[in-house]
Amino acid sequence: MKLPALHIGNLTATVPIVQGGMGIGVSLSGLASAVANEGGVGVISAANVGFNEPDFKTNTVNANLRALKSELLKAREKAKTGIIGVNIMVALTSFRDLVRTAIANRADVIFSGAGLPTDLPRHLLELCEEKKEEFKTKLIPIVSSARAASILAKKWMRHFNYVPDGFVVEGPMAGGHLGFRENEITDQSFSLDKIVPPIVEVAKKLEDECDHNVPVIAGGGVFTG
Repeated sequence: MKLPALHIGNLTATVPIVQGGMGIGVSLSGLASAVANEGGVGVISAANVGFNEPDFKTNTVNANLRALKSELLKAREKAKTGIIGVNIMVALTSFRDLVRTAIANRADVIFSGAGLPTDLPRHLLELCEEKKEEFKTKLIPIVSSARAASILAKKWMRHFNYVPDGFVVEGPMAGGHLGFRENEITDQSFSLDKIVPPIVEVAKKLEDECDHNVPVIAGGGVFTG
């Protein structure tokens, strides 16, 4: 089956698959670069990425920031032309510093969920201002409803004049970070084929109003091509 390419701004994944962010050492530079080299979007998880650092238990925040920088550099060495992203949960206590580290070290994309990343563009704009240079990291929130996507887009545009570079849509089978109840896991009204189309409509409206490509990426409960 020939799948269409995935376009995220000026980035192109010839294979339209985004590898999920799996924390505490599952998706690091090795997995992310392997996916990127095959044409997909490789993703490093920032969740306790520094678990292997010698001072992780005593200096957790700095260990995680140091390791995230290291993993990004290693991934870029292994996949010079591929797309390398970082998954950073809003719920992480060092969210701001992890975002800034990812941007400063040229992550292609930041995917952010486990809460609404309402201030995500702020960190990009502040870093550009501080460093007096342009950073081109794309920002993609993870949402579970059209309402969340619409609210987030309006906040980003109102406060930062920034249009989301896409949306990841996760249903209740995507790992449990978006607050679905147990009884909703098998409720067909929350299945991907029900929650994705309204978010596609939000994205289409943004594209029409802002002349900006806004792809929608579905995740959680996709088992075959």
